[in-house]
Amino acid sequence: MSIAISFTERAAGQVRALLNREGVAPASGLRVGVDTGGGCAGHRYRLTVESVPYDGDVVIRVEDLDVFVAASSVEQFDGMRIDYSESLMSSGFTFYNPHARSNCLCGPSFAPPVQPDGVETSLLQKANVAIQHIRPHLQLVGRDASVVGVADGVVSVRLTGIGLEREADVTELVKTVERQLKDAVPDVTRVVLASAGR
Repeated sequence: MSIAISFTERAAGQVRALLNREGVAPASGLRVGVDTGGGCAGHRYRLTVESVPYDGDVVIRVEDLDVFVAASSVEQFDGMRIDYSESLMSSGFTFYNPHARSNCLCGPSFAPPVQPDGVETSLLQKANVAIQHIRPHLQLVGRDASVVGVADGVVSVRLTGIGLEREADVTELVKTVERQLKDAVPDVTRVVLASAGR
C-alpha cells in the first residue's frame, strides 16, 4: 500500500533531535495518530516515538525516518505534510492534511472530513489541497481559511483571524480565496462563507 506523508526540513530536523534526545534505538520510528474528541476542532493529531511498528501498521520511509501509521488510518493521512513552527507565542508541529474538513490555527487540531459522494469527493479533495497552498499567505497576516464542504461546485469556507470584524473585509477575503481556488481548481463555481453553525 502506497501512502505519501512529507516533513518539511524544519520538522524532520525536530524529529531527529527528539529521537537523539530520547536516546531511542535506531530502528525506532514516529507514530502518527489521531485522538478523537480533542483539540479546538474536534480531533487532534498525535506524534509518539515507538520502538517498533504494531502488527498491521504501514511503515513509511520519509528520508531517513520511519513513520508508523495504523492501516485503518492510512487514507486519512495520505498527502499530509508535517511542519514545525516557532513563534513568540508557541512552537510545535503543524499538520496540513488535504483530507481534513478544516484545520485549526493551533496546528495539531482538525475537523474530520464530511463524506460526500462521487464528484463532490474529488472536488472536496482538490479544494482542500488548493486551500493548503493559500493558507500560509493568509497566516502571514493573522488570518486563515478552511474548506468546510462542497455542494454542486460551490465551496463553503470558514474564515478566522484578525481584521475580519467588518463585513467589507470578509467579503474581500472571500473573493480573494474564490479567485485563487478557481484558478487552482476549475470545477469550483463559487466560494461562499460557511454559516456559523456548520
